[in-house]
Parts: sequence; C-alpha cells; structure tokens
Amino acid sequence: MPRQVRYNVATTLDGFIASPDGSTPWIIDDPTIDFDALYAEFDVFIMGRKTYETLLSHTTNPLARRPKESVIVVSKTMKSSDHPEVTIVSDDFLGYIREKRAGFGKDIWLMGGSQLVGPCLYAGLVDYIEAAIMPAAIGQGIPMIAGRQLGVGKSYRLELEHVKRLEGTGILMTRYQVLSDI
Repeated sequence: MPRQVRYNVATTLDGFIASPDGSTPWIIDDPTIDFDALYAEFDVFIMGRKTYETLLSHTTNPLARRPKESVIVVSKTMKSSDHPEVTIVSDDFLGYIREKRAGFGKDIWLMGGSQLVGPCLYAGLVDYIEAAIMPAAIGQGIPMIAGRQLGVGKSYRLELEHVKRLEGTGILMTRYQVLSDI
C-alpha cells in the first residue's frame, strides 16, 4: 500500500490559511495539541518556500533535527547551496511527490501552501485533508486550496472521518478522506 499524503493545515472557518499579507494572527495556540506525537506520524515533510520560511522564523523549528532527505521544500527560487539542511525540489515536484508516495515508510505531511496543495490535489496525490479550523473568519486572504488562481476548475468529494472540538479554544480538528473528483 502506498504511503498516504496528508494535507495538514490550520484554516479559518471561511477557508483561508493566511491573511492577505501572509500573517496568521488568528491562529490560536492550544496547549492540548501534542505536536510531537503528530510529527511522529510522518517521516517526510513537504512544503512550499513560504511555509518553510515561516518555520524558520519560529524560535524552535520542529523539523530542525530531521534528516535533510525528510524535509522537502518546493521552490523555483531557493538554492540548495544556501539551504543545505533541506532538500529543494524546483522541477517536476508532482513527479517527486508521486515517487515518495510510492515508497515505504510513514505518511507524508504536505504542509502547503495553497499553490503547492492545489496541484497535488488535482493530480490525485492527496489522500487526506486534516484541517484545524480556527474559530475565526477573515473574509479574504490566501485560500486553503488554490484552484481558480491556477486555472484549475475541479471539485472533489470528501468524506468526513473525524471531527473533534478542542474544549479550551473551540478549534475543530477535522480529517477528510479525498474520495474522487466530481
């Protein structure tokens, strides 16, 4: 069985992963979320350049101790020589993800953003969407999944497998299986 690609994302109720300026002040820190246990479910982390830069801005980067081969950044502008701590994929990232997915190991965490996730979803490479829905609506911003912006008009049927309300913050932790296009 191929590895599962899981898009794991924090989003507003109205479907945005960042405000128009790229900021995320609406994300609530919930101490009941066990990020160490979550990270242990994966041995490959794939993200776009902006997501990687956001990780670098944190005081402690949760992926800093991971092997270079397990942290993949999809970028046409970054150079491997400037970032020897990660693997940079600049061409045919869909083929690269397809190859990783066909291998053996733990699941693959697709960390976004929307311009990376949209093409992966439309190529049939996303098995699950795991959205932490924040109790916030911002009206505009960076969408959870890019579609129209990329000239793609597909729609997908999802099946809700799990939802849990975090008591202290009201965050909804959801897990949807991607079934098929509509």
